Amino acid sequence: MSPPAKKMVSRAIALILLIVGVGVGAGITYASLLAGGQFNSGLCASGRTLTLGLLTDKTDGLSSQGVRAAFAAQQAITDINTYLSNAGCNLKFAVSVSDYQLDSSIALTDLQSFAASGVQVVVGPLNSGALQNLITYADSNHIVVISPSSTSAALAIAESSTKYYFRTAPDDRWQGMADARMIQAEGAAKLIVVQRHDTYGDALANATAYNFNYLLTNKAGTVDSNGCAASDTVCIIQYDPKTTDFTTTVTAVNSAYSALNATSYVNKVAIDSVAFEEFTQMIYQINAQHQNLLKGHLPGCNSGSAAVPGCTDINGKNLTGTTSVWTGVDGQAQDTVISNNSTSSGYFANNRLPSTIYGFSNNTKSFALDSIFPSVSNGNVCDNYCRGTYDDMWLGALGTLSAGAYSGTKIQAIMPTVAANYFGVTGWNGLDSNGDRVANIYQVWKVAASGSTYTWSYSGEWTADPTPNTPGILDHFNPY
Repeated sequence: MSPPAKKMVSRAIALILLIVGVGVGAGITYASLLAGGQFNSGLCASGRTLTLGLLTDKTDGLSSQGVRAAFAAQQAITDINTYLSNAGCNLKFAVSVSDYQLDSSIALTDLQSFAASGVQVVVGPLNSGALQNLITYADSNHIVVISPSSTSAALAIAESSTKYYFRTAPDDRWQGMADARMIQAEGAAKLIVVQRHDTYGDALANATAYNFNYLLTNKAGTVDSNGCAASDTVCIIQYDPKTTDFTTTVTAVNSAYSALNATSYVNKVAIDSVAFEEFTQMIYQINAQHQNLLKGHLPGCNSGSAAVPGCTDINGKNLTGTTSVWTGVDGQAQDTVISNNSTSSGYFANNRLPSTIYGFSNNTKSFALDSIFPSVSNGNVCDNYCRGTYDDMWLGALGTLSAGAYSGTKIQAIMPTVAANYFGVTGWNGLDSNGDRVANIYQVWKVAASGSTYTWSYSGEWTADPTPNTPGILDHFNPY
């Protein structure tokens, strides 16, 4: 997204963003002018190395995103230190990376270890369940936590002097509407949501169900979370995030689809999966136990008496033909473990899994990071939350410089101002009154064949209205 055309900048701090091609990283420098036009002399004269923490998942259900996030954090530190050196500041930053294995208890233990070693700013964790488990400790011990990808609406709590976490992705109220618009654009009149039963999954499933029902029936339909009946407009099926055998879940989805996909609703029932990388095992078992669920279809973009607005290719040409019943979310979008997994390859032969994820318009900074990232990350591509991690490390460093001390209390107080004046690889980083990213764009990504393999490709976007729970604008959505 683009930043506001004009912004009042505090006399106490102005973050002037200059594209000057410095260093080996993203090719950008961020000049921080404090009161009087100088860096805080104490920090810059100290010769200290300050460590920022990173809580990421490198070995479990978000490992594809988590590994890339770790590389992004390291690159950000390189670029920050290049900037400081060129600015004549004798201060350095380092990053300590912890793999919390998508386990909330491990995340808390790691945060406590960070705090014991003097870390005042931690980027991460990736998921809302882990973040929720850290809040009490972070608030009580004044540790600033900045998550690039926690989105649960349950954690959208008003900023205060005692709240120490910030989220640089919008909360799920916005994504729920984006998902509902995308699903209805494919001609769905009923919806099954199959979701991981945790803080993230519950909030996003409920937001999607509410908005789907609101758009379709003005809330007159039934949203059922206690089973699926033929009369339901939306039914929700939950599973334990630690599930490894999805037989019970798959059976429930099949029964729900059979109940809803009847009479006048035949081929008008969508299945929205709110999942992480466990999706591959679920699909493997669906393929083995209920293949009919992989072969269902929706009317597609030509449903109704006219073309669906916003359902076009990149050139604006209206799209026609049926589409598959499956859609996904940001827990799956751009995840190479899902797209490259041999157990799910049969699924992608007939299903594109269009999945929403918070997005932004590319800029010179994001292009510069993208160009160097494969060479510093063993050939990886920096996804949206990878870019968010990069920016979050900068927020941590700039917050420290702006506060004039590596103090969680002082950094927390100034962080909203720092974010409001920061334009990074993800664009303007302004936060709302809850300390969450101001919503603008959600991109849609789908899995398509690339030779003998499958890869994620951009397939449209949804632009938010200023007010939550309003339709917004779907543009260039291509689920084919």
